[in-house]
Formats: sequence, C-alpha cells, structure tokens
Amino acid sequence: MKMKELEAATGIGRETIRYYIREGLLPEPVRPKRNVAAYGREHVKRLNLIRRLQQERHLPLSVIKSIVTSELGAPAEGFEALIGLEVAMGPLLSDGRNLAPRKLAEVSADTGLGVDEIRKFAEIGLIHIDARDGAEWLNQRNVRIMEIIAQTRADGFTPDIGYTIESYEIYPQMIELLARRAVVGFYSRLGDKLDQPAAAKLAVDGIRTLSEMMPLMLIDRIVRDVEKISASGVLPTAEEEV
Repeated sequence: MKMKELEAATGIGRETIRYYIREGLLPEPVRPKRNVAAYGREHVKRLNLIRRLQQERHLPLSVIKSIVTSELGAPAEGFEALIGLEVAMGPLLSDGRNLAPRKLAEVSADTGLGVDEIRKFAEIGLIHIDARDGAEWLNQRNVRIMEIIAQTRADGFTPDIGYTIESYEIYPQMIELLARRAVVGFYSRLGDKLDQPAAAKLAVDGIRTLSEMMPLMLIDRIVRDVEKISASGVLPTAEEEV
C-alpha cells in the first residue's frame, strides 16, 4: 500500500510515520523503484501497537522502541501478548476487600498521619501517590502501609526515639531490588512462552510465594541476630545498623 493508504488504515499522519521510521520504531518500506515506497500489513500492525502503548500504557517512545523491536528489528510478539498483564493479575490478587483507591487527605484523617508526612513516605519510596483529576490518591496496598505505620507509632515506634520517616528508607531500597529481579526474571524466563491468562496466574502464584516466604526468612534472620547479641553480651552500635 502507498503512504496515503497507510495513513487511512491507521489514522496516523505521514510526518509521524516518517519520524517513526527514522527513529527505528517502524521498518523501512519496500522500495521497488527509487521514488516508490510500499507499505504492508506489518506497518499497520506496528503503528497500531505504538499508538496502543502510547494511549493505554502512556509509555515514552524510548521504552516503546525497546518493546516493539528485538535485536534483529523484528516485532516482539511474545511481549505484545503480555501488554496489560497487570490488569489480568488484578482480580487474581484481590482479597475480597474494597480495593478502590482513596484520597490522600482521607487516609491522613483516618490514620492521624499528616498529609506532608505521607508525601514524605512517598518521597523515600515506601508508598506511591497517584495524581488524578487534580487530587492525590493511594491504592489500597499503599493505604494499608500507612495504616501499619500509624499502628507502629501507636505501639511505640515513634520519631522521637529514632523511628523517623528516613529510618524506613532502607526498606523501599531493598524491595526495589527484589521486585526488579523478580519481574525481569519472570519476563526473561517465561514472558514469551505463555499467553496472558496463564502468565497472570503464574505471576500471581509467584507473588504469593514471595509474600509467604520473605516474612518467614526475615523473622528467622531477626531471631537469629537477637540470639547472637544475647550470646555476645554486647549491644550493637548505630554504626552497625547498615
């Protein structure tokens, strides 16, 4: 098909199409003659995928390029089938509670944590705040984290004895490393071998395994460290915390 037909088939203008070709997001057309360019179904499919990633996933072109092309410049078909995997995972992760997000101000009022405090927890990566419709929102996982922080303060883990917002900074750093390795490992090993429903189920099973295993490992390690301190008869110093 000609450029005009490609524009009509995709609703994308020729300047944008040419830009995608220059940037390597779209393969070069076949050129049977010097001034003739022929486009095929692969161009339509790729343009539709790029638009979908922009409009539905809000991804930048730099990320889209890595998704739509492999080392050889071929479409990353396996990955395309898994776009939106997080949506398929949602119902499988549901625990039956109301999972609707809540406004930050409401969470602040319910937990007793200040709005600025909650924002600072987001700054260190302990939670994530979503901006939408001119308001700040927390999903239910992040709401629960703030409820837990409020409870720990009620239990005595207060800022005045050293449990400041900054003291929690190590936890999101560790979680980021663990989560990144889990996600990259999943996609690199299995991402192109499963359809979306099967991948969603396997991913959720993996999340539940980690969710059960990691707390047990942490508790076991903490108890063993306490036993070592008791046996040594020497209190650790602040310098040994890291």
